[in-house]
Amino acid sequence: MGSEETGRQSHVGKPLNKWYHRIMNYFCISCIIMFAITLLLVAAFIVMVLGRTAEGINPYLPGFLTGMVKLLEPLTAYPYLPLLTIFGPLLGGPVEAFIGKRSESFRDFTVVFSTFGTFVLILAMYPQVAAGGIINTIPGVFGYGLHFRVDMLSYIMVSTAGILWLMVSIYAHEYMGMEQHRDRFYLFMSITFGGVLGTVMAADILTMFLFFELMTFSSYLLVAHNQSPDSILAGNNYIYMGVGGGLSVLIGMILLLFNTNHLDFVFLATELSELGWLQYAISGFFIIGFGIKAGMLPLHIWLPKAHPVAPTPASALLSGLLIKIGAYGLLRMSTSFFMPAAAMISDKSDPLWDLSKNMGVVIIWIGIITMAVGVFMALQQGNMKKMLAYHSISQMGYIVMGIGVASYLGYIGAMGFAGSIYHTINHAFFKALLFMVVGVIYLRTHELDMYKLGGLWRQMPFTALVCLIAALGITGMPGFNGFASKSILHHAIVEAYEYGHPSFRYAEIIFTIVSGGTVCSFIKLFSYAFLGKCPEKYQQLPKEGNGMMQMAMGGLALLIIGIGMAPGFIMDQLIIPAASGFTYDAYFINKYLVGMNFFNTKDMMGMIPVYLLGIGIFVAGRQFDLFHLHMPKWMDFELILYKPIYRNVLRLSRGITAHYEMRTNNADVYIYALILVTSLFFLAGYFR
Repeated sequence: MGSEETGRQSHVGKPLNKWYHRIMNYFCISCIIMFAITLLLVAAFIVMVLGRTAEGINPYLPGFLTGMVKLLEPLTAYPYLPLLTIFGPLLGGPVEAFIGKRSESFRDFTVVFSTFGTFVLILAMYPQVAAGGIINTIPGVFGYGLHFRVDMLSYIMVSTAGILWLMVSIYAHEYMGMEQHRDRFYLFMSITFGGVLGTVMAADILTMFLFFELMTFSSYLLVAHNQSPDSILAGNNYIYMGVGGGLSVLIGMILLLFNTNHLDFVFLATELSELGWLQYAISGFFIIGFGIKAGMLPLHIWLPKAHPVAPTPASALLSGLLIKIGAYGLLRMSTSFFMPAAAMISDKSDPLWDLSKNMGVVIIWIGIITMAVGVFMALQQGNMKKMLAYHSISQMGYIVMGIGVASYLGYIGAMGFAGSIYHTINHAFFKALLFMVVGVIYLRTHELDMYKLGGLWRQMPFTALVCLIAALGITGMPGFNGFASKSILHHAIVEAYEYGHPSFRYAEIIFTIVSGGTVCSFIKLFSYAFLGKCPEKYQQLPKEGNGMMQMAMGGLALLIIGIGMAPGFIMDQLIIPAASGFTYDAYFINKYLVGMNFFNTKDMMGMIPVYLLGIGIFVAGRQFDLFHLHMPKWMDFELILYKPIYRNVLRLSRGITAHYEMRTNNADVYIYALILVTSLFFLAGYFR
């Protein structure tokens, strides 16, 4: 009976296996074609930016690139590209889930194809954005409408999101084969994508808030995807902190509306300067709200809990992009609400810069502390995903510090602005790639503890290569993308003490030490995972897979190298035009940013002591067992701050529900939803 059943399964399994490989080949060939077209489109985009003359497209360009540019031209004039871009993923998600009930491979193809289509729409926006921006409106929502405006700052974020989401979608097909509930995962992955796009293209704080919340609630399902106790706990931490952040933004928005009668992103420093202490309260609510999403200390506790339990594609998106939305919110606040209009100021010492300057001091030091604590905690981790999570906190510290310098220096703060947005782009690519590398290692070995690995470069040579590329990017090696943005951020903090207070000299010293700690971390990761002796149980691992994961990782590796070798393109064509749209000194931009020589001797030689410091920390750490230290309990923010708050809120909610004999779960979420709905109806009535 048993042998007969086995034979029947074998007989049935052959056509099923053949069918599977046919579909698999169809998916792989489709992805390869779309990947190749993506490379051509990126080349065409560069041509569209650089290759135009007064008469049109440069006739000396290669014919196939000229053809790609002409192919895009009819689409570039369409006025509603932002709305198509946002609602494509929002409507596509349910369609993909429906298709998944019938064919998982066709669903995965649809996910990749729809993301590819969204990326094409994003590229097509550029001519209109470069010409002054795109404005779209959906009237009547809450009596105020949803307003979208794509300027160069939001375009930088949208284009980064588009390319990263496409690479993760290709990668996810093979990785998610080991997970359950795949239809649900792709549904909420698409909704999260729409939320991200809507947030960064919002023209006012109400529209941003609505899509920000959509992004938060949909990404919760990505964090808690596998429904294990650890995942549910991490998801609860994520949603509680996200709800708190959203509530903080909501309070700031209501206070802003009542006191300035504005919700759109315009220069409001003049109006806020008349509010006294209230201007700092409004600013503080926004900083807390967006700082939670950015993983800024001491609001970071959700991040190291979420990454180890989330599926790797979700981790790549969380760290590569979603936490950047918090940084984008901070940057958008600092370049609108904190910033005066150019016509209203006399010079950099104008009193209208006081709010920006004072908040900038706070943000700089929060950024410095965030990067230092993040790198220290990363060095103590054996779990590779948790290590990368703490490094995300540390790298966000760099970005937050840059935003702080831009606010602190105000009129001459363009260097901080440029460094923060450039590092946002670069970190998205190398950190997503690092999570993908860890995902491949886990898929092959089912092990996340780097101390139990070793010698894997023989079994996974391509994975080892792209890991090395990503590590060189994040540590700031010249020729890789992180060098450019870290150099700009270093110039920014130097300017903070040269043009501002001398105490920022200490911030610059901490900056250098943290950079050395980053080098040490990735020497540790690469050496423990890929070098040394391979454990016997991993010596006979099969080949690296069907190539889709490698193709996605290779795409990000190419971006890291491409940006690193030609850093001036993003600076000159994207970042400088973005900075020129705000109240930054045009003379300063032209003198220090335009035509910046990234590969100057001083900056390149400056990396030598950083790498030597990193090597020294690594040697000392191994020699004296310094990689297993722990923060003292009095520095544990979760223990001393969040757990007491949680216990008191829980005690209060239980007391209330017991008093009224009601049973509710997650009372704080329901209360928040009630506050949110009431506030939105109030706003709707206000604008009628």
